Amino acid sequence: MAAAGAKRKNTAGAKAEAEAEAQAQAGGGAQQAKRRQAEPIARASEEMEDSLSASEDSDADRSGSDIEMGDSETKLAGENTGNGDGDNDNDTAAAGKQHRGGKAATNSEIMALNEAALLFKSNLFKLQADELLGEALVVAGTKETRGLDAALRQIREVLVALEEVPAVDVDAASNLARKLGVSIPFPDPAPPAGMALQLAFSAPAAVTVVGSYALGMAVRTRSGITVDVAAQMPAALFQDRDHLNCRYFYKRAFYVAMLVAGLRRSALNDAFDIGVEAVRDDARLPAVVLRPRTRRVGGSVRLLPCIAGDTLALARLGGARNSLRPSFIAAGAADEDAPATPQYNAALAGDALMVVHMRFLHETAGMCPAFARGAALLRVWLRQRVGLGAQARVTGFALSLVLAWLVRQGRVGSGLGAHAL
Repeated sequence: MAAAGAKRKNTAGAKAEAEAEAQAQAGGGAQQAKRRQAEPIARASEEMEDSLSASEDSDADRSGSDIEMGDSETKLAGENTGNGDGDNDNDTAAAGKQHRGGKAATNSEIMALNEAALLFKSNLFKLQADELLGEALVVAGTKETRGLDAALRQIREVLVALEEVPAVDVDAASNLARKLGVSIPFPDPAPPAGMALQLAFSAPAAVTVVGSYALGMAVRTRSGITVDVAAQMPAALFQDRDHLNCRYFYKRAFYVAMLVAGLRRSALNDAFDIGVEAVRDDARLPAVVLRPRTRRVGGSVRLLPCIAGDTLALARLGGARNSLRPSFIAAGAADEDAPATPQYNAALAGDALMVVHMRFLHETAGMCPAFARGAALLRVWLRQRVGLGAQARVTGFALSLVLAWLVRQGRVGSGLGAHAL
């Protein structure tokens, strides 16, 4: 029995060992199955990591190449980065410093980038302004203006050679003008009979091309271009009190009549129609106008009589001063508490300061290279609004003076382009 019990124990132990071995084998198979299942997941994870790493390297390469691109792509990057905040400005400046393969940008290039980023989101407006100026501007000394420049030289030669007319009274001056086939464009009121006024003529002391043509900002119009020429009347023709009671304007009108007579007797009469028209429709400011008979000249010329700045006392021409006495307008009127004559004074002061204003604009153009083109854009803008009556009160010359003052005062940047002024 003991032997039988031992045999059963041995059999039971063998079964237990067999079951344990079977379980171990089964467990090993399960682990192998788990490892087989995990291997694809691990391989996929490794592939994803490799792909991400490659993507980061590619992005870094692309960003590096973007930094090395030219000026135009850098501008586009600055324009598309946002709404013009401080971060955008810093990014634009940083991009400008690292263009051209890492070379530092010049100050003018950085200014151009900042201008593009701050003033407009695309280059469309700048391109349109440049194209407009290319079509509208008339530049002296080119093939287009060859005939006009030759005519200006001929006009100057004729003016400086005109004969002198000795001083005569108003009646004698009117008779002389009729003999020469011209009329004296006296303003209203005309000189009264018996007025103690001596009228004389002598060749201009200086003949100077003024206005937009001389400054390089002349603009084409439907009627062509008009070049202004200042004919400075000699100071000897005037007296100290000639600012009163239209005395200056009477002498100026006689000077215009003698200019017309002298020009019509010259060879210029074959090439031009010579007449008189009022500047800004002001009868006190007649000017001689020479319109070409053929298109070969390329433009009209307007002669503007003027005086030197020290010929008359400008301090007497303030806006609150009276220069047209009531007793001159109406006999017997009292001159006490006479009203101010600001328009009369301004018309006279404009003649006295014509060359001074021209020098001011010329100096401003030297300070700001884009001034002439900016003033030309203002003239184009003004001409488009002539139908609204703007031309009657504001001229291109006045707008140019305003722009020049803003440049001098630092209100607009002297380094900006014409479209930014």
